[in-house]
Order: sequence, then structure tokens, then C-alpha cells
Amino acid sequence: MSMPPEVWAKQNQTDTGVVLLAAGGGVRMGGDKMLLELAGKPVISYSLELFQRLDRVSAIVVVASDANRGAINELVSSSGFDKVTAVITGGARRQDSTANGVERLTAGDASQMNWVLVHDGARPFVDEAMVLRGLESVEKSGAAVPALPVSDTIRSINAEGDVAGTLDRSNLRAIQTPQAFRLDILLPALRTAQDVTDDAGLVELAGGRVGLFEGHPDNIKLTTPDDIDRAEAIIARRRGGGAENRWGAGFDGHGFADGGPLRLGGVDIDHCAHLEGHSDGDVLMHALASAVLGAAGLGDLGSNFPSSDASYAGIDSRELLQRTGWMAREAGWVIAHLDATIIAQQPKLAPYVNRINESIAETLSISIDSVNTKITSTDHIGAIGQGEGIAAQAIATLSTSAAT
Repeated sequence: MSMPPEVWAKQNQTDTGVVLLAAGGGVRMGGDKMLLELAGKPVISYSLELFQRLDRVSAIVVVASDANRGAINELVSSSGFDKVTAVITGGARRQDSTANGVERLTAGDASQMNWVLVHDGARPFVDEAMVLRGLESVEKSGAAVPALPVSDTIRSINAEGDVAGTLDRSNLRAIQTPQAFRLDILLPALRTAQDVTDDAGLVELAGGRVGLFEGHPDNIKLTTPDDIDRAEAIIARRRGGGAENRWGAGFDGHGFADGGPLRLGGVDIDHCAHLEGHSDGDVLMHALASAVLGAAGLGDLGSNFPSSDASYAGIDSRELLQRTGWMAREAGWVIAHLDATIIAQQPKLAPYVNRINESIAETLSISIDSVNTKITSTDHIGAIGQGEGIAAQAIATLSTSAAT
């Protein structure tokens, strides 16, 4: 049985080392991003402060550049980051820098060090919960990386720069750091000559297993000046500059077509007809997704998931709702509550309400207490009342208060 993060937090183990990568040149940023002031302190300080206070971490090696090594050394000394055992220079490639860091990390008595975390210093918003999720996950797989679902449409291109194909986003994940490794798995992987974009790629190429654990949309990498604006907004929100709430409304309706089952809220319902639609016709999921997009100020379903895009033909609408949830989260919002009404003359839907609420909550990874679905009819008035179809409307409440 896996150990929950709260149990890990209580354990006073010191079996983990950290390699903090801080050697990037910051060309796109227009300057050294590690030393860039962000809300009054250098970017790299955010990561150093986190790893300094984590009981599981016994040692930190910072891999710097020739240009910033002196300044980072001074910062470490003046700020009391006593878990930092060395500030060294990086190599020509990312994996060379990581290898230098791991070599220095294990140069002394590393007999009690079982795990290594490799983290980009340009990601200042990693939090303790994510680190503990990584340490739990790596025990099962030997290597583990934080991941987020991909909400954008991803297309491959050919040599001429034209579209060559559309990738299935359900099989894609955006990978972040810190990446967690068992020391005896990472060391031999680093000795290979392969070029990779992250350290887990070396383990993957060596045939090793790489597990996934939940990342966080706030865990952005500072790459361009625009990212500083996002970072400052995240800091302001985390400091509790007053919670902001927004509300969005959504509506959808479809006519019946012969043949069941009927799908509502991601639940298949025994009925002689289904709802027509470009996707699976789930009007409730569509209304909810539309409400979430509206509250987050992200447009509508048609602009985000156009029916002209063949990849959405027959798509499970739970995936559409899940993607809108992540889009809202990436924009700084969390779903505080969803209230929906299904308008149907037939079939009788009351017995399915609990299952529908559970399906919605599971799709969005929110509490079932934050979901409320109601059923009503039009008393035989209009097309719905005559049994020609079903409609749904929804109100989404989004908040910044929990988006930390």
C-alpha cells in the first residue's frame, strides 16, 4: 500500500539529496533569471527555501554558471542555506550539469542517501506537497516526474512546416520538475552519451520505468519576460490579496436519435435513444464546460473545441470538461461549485443523480460536495416536453482563494 503524503511529512528521514540546476544563460529572459528579483528576492531563493526546510532533504548541490556562481555562493552564505554543500559549475548539456551535481552530492558519505531530486531553479513555485508526492511515487517506479494533462491541440509538422498530423492529447502530458530518482538508477543513466531535454529521458532511453505524479499549474518555468508577469500574479494570489469569485453560465441542448444508451454527465443511461452531437452529445457536460469557460473568461466551447476539428468527433465529453477545468486552473482559477439543471421529459433521471454528481466530481478532481445536479421537465410544453430532446443549464462558481 502506498504511503500518503501526510505520513511522509511526519517522518524525520534525511535520505534525499537535491541537485538544483541554475546554470541557464537566460538569453530569452534578457538576463540571469536565477538572480532576477521576484517580489523582493532572487528567483533561486524560492527553491532554496523550500528544500532547506524539508526534513527529507539532507544535502543540496547548486549547479551554477561561471557568471552567476559567485553571486549564488554569496546568497547561500548570507541567507543561511546550510544544507547547500556546494555551488559548482555546470556542463555543456543539461545531463552534464546534472551529472556534475550528482557526483558532488555523492562525493562524501552518501550511504544514507537513497533518492535524488533534480529541479530547475527557474521553477520557483514548487511546493512541499508536490515534492512529497514525488517521493511517494518514486518508491514504486525508481524514477518519477510531475505531469499535467495537455489542454491545447498538438499537431506535428512536416519538413515544409505544414501540418502532418494531430496527436491524441489523452496520451500526452506536460512534464515539470522536480524529477525524483533512486540514486542507483540515475547514476548509470547519466553515464550515457544520449542528448535529452530532461533527466528522466535518460532513464527512459535506458529502458527504465518512469512513473508520473501530479504536478501543479503554478509550477511554471520562467523563460521569457512575460513569465515574470505570471509569476507576480501567482505570488499576489498566494499572499491572499483578497479572494476573487466569478460566475459563468452554460447551456446546451440536443435532439434524440434512435438507439441508446443515453449519456448524461458521463453516465450511460438505459434508454431507447441517444442525443445527437458532434461529440457524444452529453448536454450536461457541455453546459458545465461552457459555464467554467465563461467564468474563467476563456471563450466558449465552439472556439476552444471546434466541430470543424475532426479530432473531436465522437469525443467523450468528460474529456472536454476535464480540459476546461485544467484551462481554468492554468488561468489561476479553481472550481468552487457547480450547479446544474437537466431539462428532460423522458426518461426518468432522478435515480441517476448521485452517479452523475460522482462522475462530474471525478472528472474535475473536485469534492462531490461542490457538485449539485437537479432534474426538471417542461410539463409537456415545447420540443423537450414533447420528448424530442434534452437540454441542460449550469452555473459555475470559480474562485482564486484555493488556487495556491
